[in-house]
Amino acid sequence: MSALERAKRIVSLVEAQGFVSVKELSESCAVSEMTIRRDLQGLEQDKQLRRTYGGAIALRPGNRSALDSEGPAQPVLKPEGTLVDRVDVLVTSSVDPKYDRILLDRVGRRSIPIIAESTGVGHEETVVSVDNYQAGMALGQWAANYAREHGDEQAFALDLTYQLPNTQARSQGFVAGLRGGLPGAEVVLSINAQSRYETAYKLTTDALTVYPNINVIFAINDTTAWGAIQACRDLDLSPDSVLVVTFGLEGDTLKNALMDGAYCKAGLAMFPEIVAPVCVEAAIAAFNRKHLARQLTTPHAILTRETLPRLYRQTDAGWQIEWAAVRNSLSLPLDIGKTDREVGIALPKRIGFIVPFREHEWYKNLIACMQAHAGSLKIELEIVDADRSLEGEMVLRRRGIAQVAAEQVEPKDVILIDSGQITTYLAEELASKQGITAITNSIPVFELLKNNPGITLISTGGLLRHSTDALIGPTAEAALRELRTDKLFLVVTGITLDFGLSHTDLTEVAVKQAMIRAAREIILVADHTVFGHEAVAQVAPTSVVHKVITDEALPASTRLELAKRGIEVLVARI
Repeated sequence: MSALERAKRIVSLVEAQGFVSVKELSESCAVSEMTIRRDLQGLEQDKQLRRTYGGAIALRPGNRSALDSEGPAQPVLKPEGTLVDRVDVLVTSSVDPKYDRILLDRVGRRSIPIIAESTGVGHEETVVSVDNYQAGMALGQWAANYAREHGDEQAFALDLTYQLPNTQARSQGFVAGLRGGLPGAEVVLSINAQSRYETAYKLTTDALTVYPNINVIFAINDTTAWGAIQACRDLDLSPDSVLVVTFGLEGDTLKNALMDGAYCKAGLAMFPEIVAPVCVEAAIAAFNRKHLARQLTTPHAILTRETLPRLYRQTDAGWQIEWAAVRNSLSLPLDIGKTDREVGIALPKRIGFIVPFREHEWYKNLIACMQAHAGSLKIELEIVDADRSLEGEMVLRRRGIAQVAAEQVEPKDVILIDSGQITTYLAEELASKQGITAITNSIPVFELLKNNPGITLISTGGLLRHSTDALIGPTAEAALRELRTDKLFLVVTGITLDFGLSHTDLTEVAVKQAMIRAAREIILVADHTVFGHEAVAQVAPTSVVHKVITDEALPASTRLELAKRGIEVLVARI
């Protein structure tokens, strides 16, 4: 693919999707992320798109992202600044420990209240969620009763679960309820379907092929349930031979499947139409420093083909909740219909909502309902993709590391710069320096420094590895054997105290080892995510390192262990 063809593809993808990450563009165009970033810089200069943290967004107002494709009242993604600079309250769900740690670190310093949706992240004001265990148990009891009524005295279950505490509680509750009604019920497999349709489809297909006696499938959300249903259809299984039950009924897909009466005979409704305004009202209370219960338990209901129409009605626009029936039959944790506010209650200007799975109907509907409730109160709702937010945070941290690294460079220094994102940012910091000599195997670093006559610039030469824009091979290694430098700024993908420094790309390991031999001082530039992982190949023991420059999310215990080994630790603050 030529550069022109690549540019056209990038613009097309961005205009179609609204926002596309650098990683997605790199995979789509089969080039390195560094190359994509250079492409984006040029396309932004040509006013064909706008770069933002971790990717690019469309310029034309008519092109909106999938999240706000429902109409003009939908929320707009805000790329400017950092998240904590823009919001008064944050609504979020746990994504993974790494992300949660970064989020809490940044938000905690600004004292921004957090409302946790579905499951806690730590230090939240409250968690807005169904009682996952009890709801799962109720659904398990329903499945056991259904099996007995249809002549099945034994249940062989496939549990399509996920690793988060709330989804684990759903699975545990379901199994307890199923065994409560059918004491001999057996969980044949409990597998993490990663909350993805494709994974659920493949795992269900494999499980039913290997264990044809499976007759009950429990899915922790509609996405995994839909993957299981499609697998059953493609295996041409009789709808009477397997029962699929879902925890969610998040949107139209599973409601329609329920009404079809085939594999899905029941679903536990979590009501995004209720959860959304409860989240907004909880955010308002937290903004005003009002006391909130540790958990705001939202209602659930087990719905079947017969009972679904009691709480939802089918329209041309899809399934719509019947509010009168809901208020008569369900208990709500907060008053979401209030029109008058207490005297002295202030409304936040902007609520941020971090979305972990943009493709899920749960979040699509939650976004629409939160926007409607917040919009009625003149509160702006900002939707932030979790992956995008994490990438933006990591960019800030890596730039901070690069700034500290640049401060280590003194006049007349001869420095060796490894290839990587942080060292590319380092080159940006060094671009205006005078009186230094820089040696590098990185094409982006070379390009950033080549126009400064005050820098003596040396390339190692070698074979170009396109995926990382790094020069590797015998030529680069031979050049490094003939050179000596004051400082090396080294990049690796794994650091543990036992295995030492390690790297994923085997072809780059020999060059990194040659760099270490060529330098008098080894300065490791690494964000906190690199620590605690062992990559494929060892580069060197940690004893070769003189300094580590990292970000403040690296645990204090790890920093202390490095210091015990005589390694100076410098922390970049952002």
